[in-house]
Amino acid sequence: MWGKPLFLLPAFSLGLGYASAQDLDRLAWSDPACFELNRTVTALASNGRFEEAEATLKVGMSRSASNPADWCVGVILGNLAVVVITATGRMDEAESLAKRSVDTLERIYPKDDPLLLRPLQVLMAARFEQGKLARAREAYRKMQSIRIERPQDRALVRGLAGVLLQREGRRKEGETEYLGALRAWEEAGRGDSVDAASILNNLGSLYIEEKRFDQARQVLDRAQVIFAVVKDVVPLDRIKLATIQGSLCARLSQWPEAESYFRDAISIAGQEVRLDASIQAEVLTNYAMALRKNHRRREAESFEARATALQPHSTAKGIVDVTELPARPKSPKK
Repeated sequence: MWGKPLFLLPAFSLGLGYASAQDLDRLAWSDPACFELNRTVTALASNGRFEEAEATLKVGMSRSASNPADWCVGVILGNLAVVVITATGRMDEAESLAKRSVDTLERIYPKDDPLLLRPLQVLMAARFEQGKLARAREAYRKMQSIRIERPQDRALVRGLAGVLLQREGRRKEGETEYLGALRAWEEAGRGDSVDAASILNNLGSLYIEEKRFDQARQVLDRAQVIFAVVKDVVPLDRIKLATIQGSLCARLSQWPEAESYFRDAISIAGQEVRLDASIQAEVLTNYAMALRKNHRRREAESFEARATALQPHSTAKGIVDVTELPARPKSPKK
């Protein structure tokens, strides 16, 4: 009997982007050379050339004679963290880069500066995905202390509050935060953005947990429409959408449809050679379960063997399904 979705990794959709346009304008205005270095480094990382990206950053900063160089390093490290987490799913590496970004920026800027929002979001995401819940909440509390100047800033904070509340089993409160985040993205003119679709993904997983299957299908269909037209959606969010759609079908015992969605997730993951082995393994495991439910045991065994072979190469740690955690007495402060 199907109990709950096997795989919700990322446990919440990332909705991560590089520093916002306003932050990059600030960077270009203050230090055009840093702006160009940022563009070069993030382009290298986006093409999978991570070591070259870090080497380029070191060389570029060694040539800088200005004190704001530390600020430049902080911003670029944060953007590198985004690339690592979205392109590879390697949470430990992303956590390290994001922590270095936050530490660098906090030495220069007040701790309530909005420039810290994105690297803190990555830091929280990476810790959360590794099961480091206390450390993830620590990053979230820092985000709460940042002054909110734009609706998209409010959307980030409320979306992450929803994630924490859902993980704690406080789904009604989590739903309120997710819906508030969606309203904020709409207020920012980004109701059809990847960020909004990521919230819809999270909301869909929450509705499945609550057995509100019709509502889950509605929000997941809406997320799929957005992902079909936007250009900056990352593979991990596509994998999660297909996985949650498969999980919804599985909850309804619609196993042929579940198999199709899980096969889509495999197809997406298979095109991403840099994707962490743990993610590849979980996608294969989901598909194998659907094959077994559809009475295709031999095929299932083949995929299970592939998943097992990938496990020793995994860098992810301690991923826990949200439905396995008990409720806690306190919710995140707003």
